[in-house]
Amino acid sequence: MTNRLVEAVQKAAETAVAQMGASWFLAKVTAVNAGGTLDITTATGPVPAVRRLKCCTAVVGDTVMVVVNSAGNWLVIDATAS
Repeated sequence: MTNRLVEAVQKAAETAVAQMGASWFLAKVTAVNAGGTLDITTATGPVPAVRRLKCCTAVVGDTVMVVVNSAGNWLVIDATAS
């Protein structure tokens, strides 16, 4: 195998593993929508209509904690303290 092919296979494997695991990260709120969702911007780009916990009081501009499970479901927990 060529080095490019080996690198491509390695990258694909790393991506698959990362997408199957649960994780959390920080994001910025860009919009508060009706129906209990927020639009957010992550390090990799915007994500529209992410569900939030009922107790979440985040507003536009807040940094929020976001969790993603292995099934790909996103959830905003709440804003971080300033």
